[in-house]
Amino acid sequence: MYKIVVYIFSIVLLHSCNKEPLGSDYVFIRHKGADMPVWAKGNLDADVFIIYLHGGPGGSSFIDIHNNFFSDIEDQYAMVYYDQRASGNSIGHSDEALLTLEQFVEDLDIIVQYVQATYAPQRIVLLGHSWGGTLGTAYLLNTEYRDKIAGWIEVDGGHNLGQGAYQYSRDYVLNVADSLIERQVDTNKWEEIKAYYQDKPTWRDSDIIIQHSKNVTEAGGYFYDDANRDGLVGLNKILFSETDFLALLAQNKQVIKNMDVWHYDFTDRLGEIAIPKLVLWGIADGILPVELAYEAKDAMNLEDDQFYIFQESAHSPHYEQTALFNQKVISFIENYIE
Repeated sequence: MYKIVVYIFSIVLLHSCNKEPLGSDYVFIRHKGADMPVWAKGNLDADVFIIYLHGGPGGSSFIDIHNNFFSDIEDQYAMVYYDQRASGNSIGHSDEALLTLEQFVEDLDIIVQYVQATYAPQRIVLLGHSWGGTLGTAYLLNTEYRDKIAGWIEVDGGHNLGQGAYQYSRDYVLNVADSLIERQVDTNKWEEIKAYYQDKPTWRDSDIIIQHSKNVTEAGGYFYDDANRDGLVGLNKILFSETDFLALLAQNKQVIKNMDVWHYDFTDRLGEIAIPKLVLWGIADGILPVELAYEAKDAMNLEDDQFYIFQESAHSPHYEQTALFNQKVISFIENYIE
């Protein structure tokens, strides 16, 4: 028991050694009981600031930071990362009644106001991945807020989390299941997965979305190359960084259990977003399949240089094809924002 206590204490001590980032601006912003960490990195003298909206709901931007996914972008522009209410490294107390899309939109505007007041950039761009695509879209559809933003980048985003998205994602899993059953690969497992969906007409239920996400993982829908999931969050990133990984896991479950978001579908309203837009997607995405990208392109009438499908990526092209992803973002800002 003594050895166990010493081991746990050592981990806590190591985890606390490097809490203050250097060479960048790191603060907590409190709003309605939530203390949200905000980390501005990169070229803080740039005219363009990019606010990153992480996935989830209940995810974290700190994993993206520590994997240096956006380092090339940071060389030219400022990136502003924050962990949303009850997500990642956020602390404080967020009442369950405040775990709504509307509240997350309000919180985002608090971050926008902070960036405006602190840095006074000429232009602010939102970059939303996955659930961040839902949040960013909802923010830009709010007439009170939209004029503050100069550009929008959606990455495998959830502008549609409704029934159509579920059907695309469910069919992805079922198609993989049929292919593997035909090849007699883990037949019993895939038959069970297929049977799971027989009485699951919608994913608007926290237990269903959790199980469906596991099925997508089994079907390879999060990573184009399954080896890419290894090392995404290494031990050094847990112990020697600002990331509280245990808090991230606990809060992710809390948000998934209490947020009713798996019904929003903004596809028919995407044309209302009049600012320059860029849609980036992984061709092998299984949780938000590529059909959603093409629907967004049509709805927003995007030019070819405002739309790109990564051929060796699934749900996270900024991870699986990092250099090309950064290139696409920088080119978009140079051509449409600066």
